[in-house]
Amino acid sequence: MQAIGIDIGGTKIAGGVVTELGEIVAERRVPTPTSSDSEAIVTAVVAMIRELQEIAPKDGGDVVAAGVAAPGFIDAAQSTVYYTPNIPWRNEPLRARLNAELDLHITIDNDANAAGWAEFRFGAGRLASDMTMLTIGTGVGGAIVTEDRLFRGGFGTGGELGHMRVVPDGLLCGCGAHGCIEQYGSGRALLRMANEVADRGGATGHGLADLRASKGELTGHDVSSS
Repeated sequence: MQAIGIDIGGTKIAGGVVTELGEIVAERRVPTPTSSDSEAIVTAVVAMIRELQEIAPKDGGDVVAAGVAAPGFIDAAQSTVYYTPNIPWRNEPLRARLNAELDLHITIDNDANAAGWAEFRFGAGRLASDMTMLTIGTGVGGAIVTEDRLFRGGFGTGGELGHMRVVPDGLLCGCGAHGCIEQYGSGRALLRMANEVADRGGATGHGLADLRASKGELTGHDVSSS
């Protein structure tokens, strides 16, 4: 028996076929369609799941389920995306939309919750009963496991560590609050700061100012390789 896992990120959609023991036996990755086109994102997810079904090793048994990790607030029933800061999903019935297209058992969850549970089951947390995970990428997410259970909170959105407010009257976050961790410790925050430094003429020895002048916007690769 096998399952498919999909991670919808701000810049890429990654997917894999996974065995019951947590071994990844097939993988795919595509750029995330423009974040203003939510329909295109759903279409891309469906296409990736179908492709992964086709390339799944035949000796591993049937693919019986797909888990989809989405960046945002997911309801306690794991069916609706309440809100995503970086994708225009507002009360999006994502599980129902995927069920309409796919003959598989579908589960959706917050991306950090999914990563945290995987780490708890198969990674560094597998010998623990309590753990916290912080995910840092385009945004910042978090997952909390306590007494062998994933903490979801009263409405399914517990553990959103990236949206803890740490700077009073700080920068406006995509979630609508000010001063969230995500605005200071994420990939987008790093790019914002790098562009600001380059605009002030700083980091010239690393070529960021020149890159900023020639390209208009720095990328993560520009910053990490400079």
